[in-house]
Amino acid sequence: MIKVYQSETDSYKEMECIGKVRYEGETFGVICLTDGQVYDVVGIEPDYLRVVDDSEEDYLYPIINPRPTDGSSKGGRWVLVEDYFCKLIEVFP
Repeated sequence: MIKVYQSETDSYKEMECIGKVRYEGETFGVICLTDGQVYDVVGIEPDYLRVVDDSEEDYLYPIINPRPTDGSSKGGRWVLVEDYFCKLIEVFP
């Protein structure tokens, strides 16, 4: 379990970490994704990973070519670092 910040309540919530991924690509946002940084994954949804990003909050990012929705960055890719429950390997191309 890891503590994940929830800005709407200004508190932390415990969430199960299912693995870790490294983001490789263009850094974007002040508190979004940074090239080379390893992030905790707390969920999988169709075509998306729920990742605890630089803001310490959980957000959905595309599995293929994670990038901001506003098109301000070309994004990058995820590299699987750890898969605690053999769930992430099933969704990686």
